Amino acid sequence: MSSISKHHRELNESGEGKCSVPMWSGGCPNGFCDNAAYGEPEFSQRAINRVTGQTYRLDGRYDGYVPGLACHAHGGPRVRTFMDGSAWCAVLPDFINLQESNAGFGETREAAIAQLGYQP
Repeated sequence: MSSISKHHRELNESGEGKCSVPMWSGGCPNGFCDNAAYGEPEFSQRAINRVTGQTYRLDGRYDGYVPGLACHAHGGPRVRTFMDGSAWCAVLPDFINLQESNAGFGETREAAIAQLGYQP
């Protein structure tokens, strides 16, 4: 994972990074997805295709190679979380600022997401 940039591996202080999924053109590497990413791919239970022997995600989301952070389209979280003072803050992708946008706060990331009221 050392060949990808820091912004593909780590979130900034606002809880945002860039999607690390490689893009291809004509069979050759052509950069990265680079959409806003709020974390690594979310966990999903897996099953096995008994005909091909391949495993797949039961939630039906993207199942390809993700070397670091992932945007929502590539299996990453939709909610962005970051520290605001001593509390965790959770916001949706359309976040503008704390005065104009919905936000949830809590002692943990999970509590902030729950207070935001986000249902995947």
